[in-house]
Amino acid sequence: MRTLIAGDWHLGTYSPPAHVRLAAEFLRRARRDGDRVVLNGDIFEGIFEPVSRAESAQAGLTREVAELTSRGQLVRTEGNHDPGAGVLSVVLEHRRLGAVLVAHGHLVDPMHGSHVGEFGDGISRRFGHLAVVRGAARMVEVLVAVTVAAQVDRAFRVRCLGMVERHGCAVGVFGHNHRAHLASGDAYVNAGSLHGSRLEYVVLDDLGVTAQRLELVDLEGSAPAGGGSR
Repeated sequence: MRTLIAGDWHLGTYSPPAHVRLAAEFLRRARRDGDRVVLNGDIFEGIFEPVSRAESAQAGLTREVAELTSRGQLVRTEGNHDPGAGVLSVVLEHRRLGAVLVAHGHLVDPMHGSHVGEFGDGISRRFGHLAVVRGAARMVEVLVAVTVAAQVDRAFRVRCLGMVERHGCAVGVFGHNHRAHLASGDAYVNAGSLHGSRLEYVVLDDLGVTAQRLELVDLEGSAPAGGGSR
C-alpha cells in the first residue's frame, strides 16, 4: 500500500474554487487507488476563522475526510491552524528506509509560542474575518519569503532533524513552512502545500519517498507530474 502525505491546505470560507477541486481530486484518487493518506496538519483553516466554520464551508471535503478515516484509510496530524485535529505525529515503518516520522512541525518553529507569534495569532483569530487583516498576513509571509526565508528554513530544518533523532527515526516528513523539499540522502523532507494551481505531496512506497504534485491541468485526466525522489 502506498502512503500519500500532504498538508497545509488551509481550506475554509475564503478558499479559491481551484483549491477545493484539487483537494477533492486528491482524496478521490486516494480512495480509488486504495492508498493510505496522512493529512499532515493545517487542512482546514482555524486562525482566520473558527475551524468549525471552515469545515462547514467545505462540507463535502469534511465528509470525505471522515469517510476515509472511518475506513482506516486516513489519519490526521494537527497543525498550528487546526489544533486537536489529530495526533501530534505518526511513525510509519518502511521496509527500506526504516522508521519514518510524519509531523506538521510547528512545535519546533521558533516563532511558535513566541510573543510575536502569539500576538500575530491573536490578531488573526480576532479580526481574521476582515479582508485587510488576511491581506496583511499574506504580505508579512511574502516579506519573510524575500528576506529571511532561507535562514528561517535552515533553522526549521535543523529543529526538525532533532525531532527525527529524538523519535529514533531515519527520515522525517514535515509541513508548516509551505516549501517542498526532498533531496537524496537528506533525512528532512517537506511535503509542500496547496497553493496557486497545484497541490504538493509526497508518496511513500516500496521504492522510497517521491515528491509529487497534482495540478489543475491534471484534473482533465493526465497523471500527476512527478518531482524528485529519495
